[in-house]
Amino acid sequence: MSDFKLTYDQLLETNNLIQQNADEIYWLCATRTVQESKIFPVSAYILFSYLNAFYRYPVLLRKIEERMSAEEIGDRARNQGIKIVAWCFPCFYLLGREMLINWGVIKPTDAVEDVAYVMDFWKRFQLSWHRNNGNLTNRQAGHRAQIMPEQRLQVFHADAYECRDGDPLHKAAQSFLAAVAQYGFLVSCESRLTLHNYGPYKLTDKREMLVRDFNELSEATVPWLDGIGSEIPYNNLTVTMVVEGVHINLLDDWGSFESVPELKGENMVAVGLYTADTLSNGHQPVGMGSREELIATFEDLTQRIKNATTRLWHVMANWTRDQQMDAGALTYSGVIREFALIAGVYDPADWMLIDERAERFRPLLNDEYGNLFLGELVGYISTPTQVMHSYAMMQHTDQPAKSLSYFPYSMLADGDWTRSVGSLRPGASNLPAKNDRYQTSRGVLSLDEYMATARDFVPDVCQPRFRHLCGDWVKYHYDTPLADELFKLEQRQSRLLKDKGAGLTRDDIEALRRAEQATSLSPRVPYLVMHATAIRKHGEPPAIAAIAGLPLAVVEPVLQSLVAAGRVNEAQGRYLLSPAGQLILAGNYSRFESDLRANASFMGAYERFELINRDLKQVITDWQTMDLGGQRVANDHGNKDYDAVVIDRLGDLHERFEPMLRGLVSGAPRLRYYADALGKAFDKAEDGAIEWVSDARIDSYHTVWFELHEDLLRLVGRQREE
Repeated sequence: MSDFKLTYDQLLETNNLIQQNADEIYWLCATRTVQESKIFPVSAYILFSYLNAFYRYPVLLRKIEERMSAEEIGDRARNQGIKIVAWCFPCFYLLGREMLINWGVIKPTDAVEDVAYVMDFWKRFQLSWHRNNGNLTNRQAGHRAQIMPEQRLQVFHADAYECRDGDPLHKAAQSFLAAVAQYGFLVSCESRLTLHNYGPYKLTDKREMLVRDFNELSEATVPWLDGIGSEIPYNNLTVTMVVEGVHINLLDDWGSFESVPELKGENMVAVGLYTADTLSNGHQPVGMGSREELIATFEDLTQRIKNATTRLWHVMANWTRDQQMDAGALTYSGVIREFALIAGVYDPADWMLIDERAERFRPLLNDEYGNLFLGELVGYISTPTQVMHSYAMMQHTDQPAKSLSYFPYSMLADGDWTRSVGSLRPGASNLPAKNDRYQTSRGVLSLDEYMATARDFVPDVCQPRFRHLCGDWVKYHYDTPLADELFKLEQRQSRLLKDKGAGLTRDDIEALRRAEQATSLSPRVPYLVMHATAIRKHGEPPAIAAIAGLPLAVVEPVLQSLVAAGRVNEAQGRYLLSPAGQLILAGNYSRFESDLRANASFMGAYERFELINRDLKQVITDWQTMDLGGQRVANDHGNKDYDAVVIDRLGDLHERFEPMLRGLVSGAPRLRYYADALGKAFDKAEDGAIEWVSDARIDSYHTVWFELHEDLLRLVGRQREE
């Protein structure tokens, strides 16, 4: 044991760190967590994990620091892209303490050296990990997790491939994200500890990037993936997801996020894929050589993950309750085992066993008690130890309570305290022993090989020459050879930035992306831009991009190239096909839409559209005119009852039209634009803004319908009826 001396300033800081965790524990548990499960005894195993954490963390963290400091682990974790749910470990540890105080097993004055050390380790790690934003937690940063350095973000930004809802890359990425999230949920015993998010990072005025980590996918530290994840070649995968049209306004310390408006699949407009672990030099691209390679990679990984999910279900379906308890508790209490992997001191006996001191409480943790006590402990904050004097008001709820107990300062005077829970005790598990196979970026290694390699390995950016070159240093030294070296380390495998060095701005990166897109576009892209320009005559780029179903960042340089080629005319930022462009476009329809014209389902939906189009014409006629004494006169919209009847008819027509519109969208996904625009226009008209029925100066219902009709006529090769 160290020469520990209890001091006032140490107690003050330790209680402050306890309270920082206490405030967030309630908010996270009350707003982010659902504990119910039809399969696992989730509440019971969570409580079990808290006990295991309390008894084992002090010794295990000291063992790690004998080899590597908390600050260096923070640097390694940040630069190697390793998922660390660092908020969980003090919460789990402190909640284990709170449980034992409530049960009368320990007093609030016990294990003071242990608690002070664990909180100090957490503080030092967090400050290092959050070095780029200067905060201790995401909460302090306004619930943002902007952990990564600029040089990595530039690569993620530059190399992400554009995609659009319905295209092959978008479909492949979405299928992968769905499959890997489901698999990870099962791997972590119906929790979210294999998924983490970072960001948001601002790319343009309309785009943000979310970095999503998926971990523990292959054969690595948990024994229940032995033989299950053997076909998955990466234990960790990172998806860089560029979103448009939403703002990620919250990303909490558990890695969950919220956005305004709600983030949906169609908001993803670019994507990338990487892997990283304790033995890699940062993020290594996976399938990023070309768009086609990335599509094939996503599809291959999705099938492998689905196969592994099926196999894992078969294994878990045969588990006993004790095995479920052990797996869940070890998933939770082992959330920081990557600290030991980074330091090269990982031992399954440390992290994959239930301490005998926690084991003695297993009979108490049945499902009923687990649900009730966990609800009191982290939801209601109503256990005896959490009650404060009646004048107090807790953050978030204003009740006289606090989530976690302080150390009383009377300890300094009366000496009534103990230092530690003692040394590590034996542990046990009802699960099979782990096979000696660990999937890493260096291949499958034995544990001895893995730890020896980890002890010898120092990532390039963590070498003494580069370790302390932070963002503030780069700001003042971006034009130096050393800054170039630092950025080139990250750029080594970048598609667009290799060897470009430092000095690039975010706008420079965006310009490089646009240049690549303009030179690598399929012939269909200029065709779609010309087609959309023909529909939205004198249109501005955002409207043309929406109709074309393409990102604005793609459309703008294409428009400029079409202007230079004489196919499009531009005046004051608005675009119109030239006579030559009209001829070229007319000749391209049969080339690009032959498959669509042969699609019986799509053509059937189109024919039904033409029938309902006649009804729409009559509704608009009745909206614009009205019968007065047997004659049709212009509707001045002074008769509100008359207008209401016509809008109701428009609503009935809209409901009839929606199913066939879905049929059109299934054949040509970009037509979703019209579905959204028609719905928006009708909602506004129904709410009383009657100009949204047919005003030609805005995207009114009739204006959008007219454009949709023009679009469909061109696609199927028909002429508008007079």
